[in-house]
Amino acid sequence: MSSLSFLKKFRPTTSANSFSKLLPVIFIFVFAAVFVPLIGPLFLFLLPMILFLNGSINGSIKTSAVFLVSFSLLLILAIILRLDVPAIAVFTMGVAGILMSQIAAKNYSVEKTIIYPALFIIGAVCFYFIYDAVALGVNPWQLVKNYITVTIQEFVKQYSQLPLQAENINLIKDNEKNIIIGFIQIFPSIVVILSVLIIWLNLLLGKDYLQRAGIVYPGFAALVRWKVPDLIIWIFIISGALFFMPQKDINFLSLNVFWVVCFIYLLQGLAIVGFLFQSKNVPSFFRYFFYFLIAVQQILMIPIMAIGLFDMWIDFRKLIHKDQTTA
Repeated sequence: MSSLSFLKKFRPTTSANSFSKLLPVIFIFVFAAVFVPLIGPLFLFLLPMILFLNGSINGSIKTSAVFLVSFSLLLILAIILRLDVPAIAVFTMGVAGILMSQIAAKNYSVEKTIIYPALFIIGAVCFYFIYDAVALGVNPWQLVKNYITVTIQEFVKQYSQLPLQAENINLIKDNEKNIIIGFIQIFPSIVVILSVLIIWLNLLLGKDYLQRAGIVYPGFAALVRWKVPDLIIWIFIISGALFFMPQKDINFLSLNVFWVVCFIYLLQGLAIVGFLFQSKNVPSFFRYFFYFLIAVQQILMIPIMAIGLFDMWIDFRKLIHKDQTTA
């Protein structure tokens, strides 16, 4: 049974028996993230949402207790069977979901609900590489380079086995070294972007389920009206300009800052698109289809990021609201 079909059967509820559903739901997602082939990473990706939902409905203390029991059973099973499981990843994603519920319960802004759990994930990634580097007696950044190199080489190996045209496979093989160098250069921004993206998507999914359960957080009400502070435009301009400086360390820093700022404007562009969907009462099916299209056709991210960037001067939501009022 896939995680998506499981989610359709699981509906948040505020009834007395909600806690009885808590243990099996968290237990299934914790173990499925490790032991379910192929779609196991999907369960891991959705784990913050499951804990965010249960924490909002049943309380963070009960949810934390059930998660720790499930996680402990996973570790015990791994030790007995002598399995190498991604324990740090499971623990990090679980705690991030609990943090989301705790922050949301205090009616903090949506920015804090996303940023704080994302910072926890970023900190966990840094701890992982630093701890392993100290244990192995190597430089942490060298460990990052080795990890990226092995990952890209494995990807190229798997890619070359696909039934694709020979020129496409050779193109990837010939540029393997450049791909490795490129990913090493932007690794810090990748960690930041993926951490924020994971929490942001889990928040969006969880928010819809909580609304069906009658739980609405005031801080999330204006999610589609979220706007990037005007000061960020200067970071965008300066980081882009510093990229052309003939200094390696400055190039490295400016490149990663530039990518993070571009991602921030992409989120604002998606908020504007969400505002348009909401104003036009676009059915949920077409909304999710559009987001899926963005995921598979990344070229669409460029115009959406441009919308978020130029919103500072054009204010697209004001134009959409004006058009809606006129209609």
